[in-house]
Amino acid sequence: MKRTLVLVGLFALMIAALAWFKLDHVLAQPGWITSDQRDSYFYGSVGTGKATGLPYWVWLAIPRLFPEYMSGPGGYATLGLSWEEGKEMPIGFAKQRVGYIRVTGNCALCHVTSRANGKDEAPTIIPFAKANTTDLEPLLSFYKKCALDPRFNADEFLSEIDNDTRLSLGDRLLYRYILIPRIRKALIDDPAAVLLRPEIRAHARDPRSETPFSDQDMNAVEVWMKQQSQSGTP
Repeated sequence: MKRTLVLVGLFALMIAALAWFKLDHVLAQPGWITSDQRDSYFYGSVGTGKATGLPYWVWLAIPRLFPEYMSGPGGYATLGLSWEEGKEMPIGFAKQRVGYIRVTGNCALCHVTSRANGKDEAPTIIPFAKANTTDLEPLLSFYKKCALDPRFNADEFLSEIDNDTRLSLGDRLLYRYILIPRIRKALIDDPAAVLLRPEIRAHARDPRSETPFSDQDMNAVEVWMKQQSQSGTP
């Protein structure tokens, strides 16, 4: 009996360790992001753990599965987001491994805008828009419409994900039974809470507020943004 209890306890510890590794094992972002303040502002993760985030492969598949909820072809770019030429994702999205690969939003999602140029030219990125910011409502509304669609399910997503990668058996089970059902419910409840930590959401509601951020990294980003904005650095 005692031996059985020990084995059950060890098995429970193994399951707990596996769950931590797959759901809450935060790794640093790549050096090209963390070593450059501008790239960190554009693509850096802030407040890891304080926003639900979207599983990366779900984030990638959504525009392809639900193009009818966008204003036209072009994926995320049609939602008014700024996108640097040659980059994997729009400015303001941060990709990080937290056991699985997760995507959250940061300050640049609102504060960075772009200006269209000629038909065959890349848009000009405006890192510190003073007069206006990016309207996130089209993005948030898109996510909620998708989550309310009955096709937002594991079968549809895994079929689409298979076009990009072959998930391991463990990751496939994780996506099917935990990540996809969980993110659907979260997007229906509050898509802003999925993408953004509470302080960023509060700042978006009241951009003129002088209330300091509690997170040291966010305070550092805010100071850097003000310095760059005042100096006119592009």
